[in-house]
Formats: sequence, structure tokens, C-alpha cells
Amino acid sequence: MRGIDVSAHQGNINWDAVKASGIEFAIIRISYGQSAVDSKAIRNIEECIRVGIPFGVYTYSYALNIDNAINEANLVIKALAPYKNKIKFPVIIDMEDADGYKAKYGMPSNDTLVSICEKECLMFEEAGYYAAIYASKSWFDSKLNSSKLNRFDKWMAWWSTSASSKFDHNTYGLWQYTSSGKVNGISGNVDMNESFKDYPSMINTESSNTTSPTPTKSIDDLAQEVINQQWGNGNDRKQRLTSAGYDYNAVQNRVNEILGASSKKSNEEIANEVIAGKWDVGQTRKEKLTAAGYDYNTIQAIVNSKCGSSSSSKSYTVKSGDTLSGIGAKLGINWKTIADKNGIKSPYTIYPGQVLKY
Repeated sequence: MRGIDVSAHQGNINWDAVKASGIEFAIIRISYGQSAVDSKAIRNIEECIRVGIPFGVYTYSYALNIDNAINEANLVIKALAPYKNKIKFPVIIDMEDADGYKAKYGMPSNDTLVSICEKECLMFEEAGYYAAIYASKSWFDSKLNSSKLNRFDKWMAWWSTSASSKFDHNTYGLWQYTSSGKVNGISGNVDMNESFKDYPSMINTESSNTTSPTPTKSIDDLAQEVINQQWGNGNDRKQRLTSAGYDYNAVQNRVNEILGASSKKSNEEIANEVIAGKWDVGQTRKEKLTAAGYDYNTIQAIVNSKCGSSSSSKSYTVKSGDTLSGIGAKLGINWKTIADKNGIKSPYTIYPGQVLKY
């Protein structure tokens, strides 16, 4: 099959002309990074649906670590939700560094790059999509050459004139063979591709929509993934687990058990556990409390009150064993802010009984 991949760089595409030119599929950029949806993604998706061109999507990854990868994948899943049953080609992570972002901010190790690809692909699969990885030949050969990625389809960019005779059709499902193609309906150059698999037949979303996917993970595994923020929160979590064929209530009950919430502890009890360090700190604390069904702001207010941070005093009395970082974690405040407000300089020494303003 002969296809193209497009993004906002191609502007407003005349998809009627594209189809008339013989293009059989399209791969559409849905997003880039952790928060940016391609400005033409929805238009391109809806136009492909209108004219009947099978399509998949890709996200250009700026992830430098697993947390970034989780955010990127969640953005893709959220943006694609209205079109889930229309996608006939893979959902793809684009792993490259065309604009030098990774090199500028710290190129991840090969192991991390592999783990980022694996994490996003697994999240795409969990959301019910067919996952794949895009990279250049050099990246597949030198950076992403890992058995961890063998299970996922590959889309290789290889623009060499000799590629046609050397391309491994068994290993790679998609081939991007040039970045300077010309297609009616598109102004300027466009990437050209060939597909060596009949993805529309493999990804029969229309017929499979009548039944839920067969669950493949245990409740314990899913609960741990929920705690690790791989399934979102609230209604988003419920919808994603349900659409993947899992029993949301069973998973959530297990999450609550693991996090100690099944005993229906009071906010006061949970606040005491927070102070004792059982719920981590900062954003991680917020995510864990929220995942367990507690109101983070309510709990944190109690913690602040117990730690001497009432609205009238806005102060904290240092206890034996306290550190500035530990106090900051309890109060949900950057410890350096506390140090600055109290004139504490390096080596940041504090002592029991000292009253700190914040």
C-alpha cells in the first residue's frame, strides 16, 4: 500500500485530491511532546474519515524519561478517544531528535530510549490500539536495538537509493522512503511510505467494537499500574479500564486495599500517615491520595495545621530530627522558600524549638 505521513507543516490538505491521486493510507501526527496536539490533527483525521482513507497516527516524542513518556502517551490516548473505532493503522511513537531537543537537554541512554518506546507502546496497547515505533535506520540499528521492542511493529525511515533492494519486509511493517514526495492536494513536499502489512484487515476496529478486548492482566497488576498513574484518574480511568475489558470496580477496590484506603480511614488518620511519611511527598503524594479516593487539599490542610501552619501563625516549630527538606515536604512547600524567609543560609542548620515562618 502506498501512503503519506502528514502534520501541521502541510497546512490545509485537499484530501479529495489526495485520494484521487491514489494514496491508500495516511499516518497523521496527533501530538508532539507532553502537552501539544498538532493544530491540523483533528481536521486531517476527520477528512480521512470523510473521504475514506485508512489512517493511523504518530506522536513526536520529546520524552527524556519514563514520566515524560507516560504524559505523552496519555495525551495521545485522550486526543484519540473520539476516533478510537476509526483507526485502521497503528498508533506510533516517533523516536528521533530531528530538532536537537534531546541533545540539548540531555540525550537519554539507549536503555532509557528503549524503555520510553516500550512504555508508550504498552500504554497504547492497554488503551486498545495497535502500537508501533518509528525511527530512522541508524536509530534502529544503534539506539533501539533491543529485544524488548521485538513485539512491536516498526516503521523505518530509510531514504537511501539502495534501500529498496535491502529493506527487510519481515522486520519492518512500514517504510518511509523519501521526505520529498509530491502528491496532488498537498502544497510542497510530503513524506512517502509503503506498508507491507494489511493493517486495515488486522485492525478491524469496526467489528471488534461490539465486544470488549479479552483481559490479559491480573487485578493486582492493574492496580499497581493505576497507582503508578498509567490509567489516569476519575472518569478517565474508569472509561479506559472498561474499554480495555476490565472490571473497574474490582481494580479500584484493589487499589484502595493496597494504599490502605479500604478501611475507610478518616482524613485525620490519613493526615497523620502523611506526616509519618507513608504517602510520599509533593506531586507523588497528591497522585497517591487522589488515586486512593481522598481529597488531597483537605488532607494537606490538616497536615499543615498539625505541623503548626495555621492561617493565623503561618509558622512551624522544629522538632528533633527535622530537616528543612522534610519540613517542606510535610507542608507542601519548597524548603528553599522556608530557608529564604527565615534567613537561613548554607549549610542550612536548624534546631529543635526553632520557629520557622513560611
